[in-house]
Amino acid sequence: MWKRKQKALISILAAVVIVIGILSVWYFFPKTFLDGIEAGDVKSISVFDGNTGKSFHIDAPEEIQYIVENIQGIEMERDNISVNYSGYSFRMSFYGENAKVLDRFIINSADTIRCDPFFYRCDGGLCYDYLRELENKYAD
Repeated sequence: MWKRKQKALISILAAVVIVIGILSVWYFFPKTFLDGIEAGDVKSISVFDGNTGKSFHIDAPEEIQYIVENIQGIEMERDNISVNYSGYSFRMSFYGENAKVLDRFIINSADTIRCDPFFYRCDGGLCYDYLRELENKYAD
């Protein structure tokens, strides 16, 4: 009887170790946003600035291309849990044909993306300042 319980316990512990290992690899593996989306597939980008309350739409192909390629060119790493945090900078929705939503997330700064349930960080270089310029150009 004891050997059977011991084997069951060892099996459970091994399964827990394997699950923790898989989750650790997943958590620390870099994430690329807009992965698998071509800039030409994005017909418009809707942006809402949570700091100013202004919204604007981007539909110029060269501006869309710059934003998509910029975001795709940066590998992000999971940082902290973002659930129950309020406030944000640029809430972005990427639309394709027939207004189909391709992706949604928040750019909080030049080095932070929020896509619940995580914040993602990089060394900088996100198009945050470019979005600020477009807001000045297009905002209501």
